[in-house]
Amino acid sequence: MSASLYGIHNSNRNFADPYYWGKNQFNSAFPVALCCYMRDQKIPANYLKLEKTLDLAQVPASFDEIFNTSEPNEKLSFSFESRYPPFSTMVHDDLKSIDLVIKLHGSETYFRPLEVKLTTLPDSVTCELDESEYGSELVVRNPTTRYMALNMAASCSKDLPIIRDILEPSCHNVRDWNNLSEMSSKKTQIFEALENIFSEFHHRQQPLLLQPIWKTVGKSAELAHHCLDVFVWSDFALSRLFMGGGGKIPDKINRQERTALRLARCLYEIGKSGRVYQQSIYDGMTFDNLNDKEFAVSGARTNQMMRCERLTSPIITKDKIQKIILGGGQKHLSPERRFDAIIYFSKELFDDEETR
Repeated sequence: MSASLYGIHNSNRNFADPYYWGKNQFNSAFPVALCCYMRDQKIPANYLKLEKTLDLAQVPASFDEIFNTSEPNEKLSFSFESRYPPFSTMVHDDLKSIDLVIKLHGSETYFRPLEVKLTTLPDSVTCELDESEYGSELVVRNPTTRYMALNMAASCSKDLPIIRDILEPSCHNVRDWNNLSEMSSKKTQIFEALENIFSEFHHRQQPLLLQPIWKTVGKSAELAHHCLDVFVWSDFALSRLFMGGGGKIPDKINRQERTALRLARCLYEIGKSGRVYQQSIYDGMTFDNLNDKEFAVSGARTNQMMRCERLTSPIITKDKIQKIILGGGQKHLSPERRFDAIIYFSKELFDDEETR
């Protein structure tokens, strides 16, 4: 039996080839196999969605709902780092790739675009706390927020004129979206308009971000017995990571606020003409922040949003990993040789010091 991953029968990656077991490929492919395994075992995902009140709710959701199809795994095609063609009609420029595109194998029937974030539990901020306080750091990338805007626009396509009208008072007279001073003065009004949109159209939200977690014993390299689970964020739910915070400096725009302003501009442009130039928004509008990522959220913050029994005790035990990694695929894994890790595991280097 060749090396393979559970449930991924059709893909643009051939897992019999050791190349596709590299860090970058494995970290997006293993989560999909985990989802396929949980799907066949009838184990739901932990789905984070936004309520009309703008509160987060966590509900169980089947992977049929997450994948947007009841077709079995073997009839699906999982394309990694691919574009989602149904969204191409909403952009004037090139549509960027997303981590995962799910479609019907052998057809042009597309089901879902998803970003994939494999995260460790606990992170460095929460590792010394009680297990109930453990959280995972979540780094949100540019493609996630691009697809968040397109996902929202697609699901609210019939109501785009209403979305435009909600944003119109705060957006129509913007002279320069890249001007820090101008946008600092307008951001509060724009944020209020966005919150109105989230509340009004919360029933249109769709899954967007797969966040599988893998849990260790404290900050050690040992997997916990209950070590794997899958959380899924809707596009609207992701807004809680960058909206609603307090204590902002009036004449500054931080990364989270920049994300909100970019989203508002995207939705406004699509609402006006049905299309948007994403490059000028996501390569511009930096507001003196680096453009390496959209923003990052620590485990202390994500714990507040994700806390539940399955965060403390993930539902999949470590003995099930052999049912997900198949055909000796683990032999192709080649972890990074990090100097800090090598020192940490080379206890003999400090034997003399301990005897002094």
